[in-house]
Amino acid sequence: MSNQTDTITPAPEQDSGPTGARVVLVDTRADRRAVMRQVFEHSGVAASVVAEADSQADAVALVAEHAADVAVLELPQPVADGLATVAALRKRFPDLAVVVISFNTDPAVRAQVLAEGADAYLFKPVSAREVMAAVPGAPRTAATL
Repeated sequence: MSNQTDTITPAPEQDSGPTGARVVLVDTRADRRAVMRQVFEHSGVAASVVAEADSQADAVALVAEHAADVAVLELPQPVADGLATVAALRKRFPDLAVVVISFNTDPAVRAQVLAEGADAYLFKPVSAREVMAAVPGAPRTAATL
């Protein structure tokens, strides 16, 4: 009789979670968040929307909860709310990519947002290609080349 025991090693678990960059979308309007979600889903960029917020106040909590790599924010009115959100995200998550999208084309506002720590400030209307180009570190797939 052998004292040897057969050991069964379980197969590695398949992670069905997000692939690539983990993205949180922040916009007060659900229709605009839906459009942006579609941009990410059909862009060919390895990024997944992991959460959506309808307020700036929820942005920081969702980024933390979902270990996001990227936050895409609509700059709200008043602009001060958006500036505070960008500053809070940058302070708490120094490696987070922060992309701000806005109808506000005032160069002074853009400069303020970038000074608070945004990585990109895109003027609306914005193309899917511009949004994807602003997502740092997102690996490109064949569809975007």
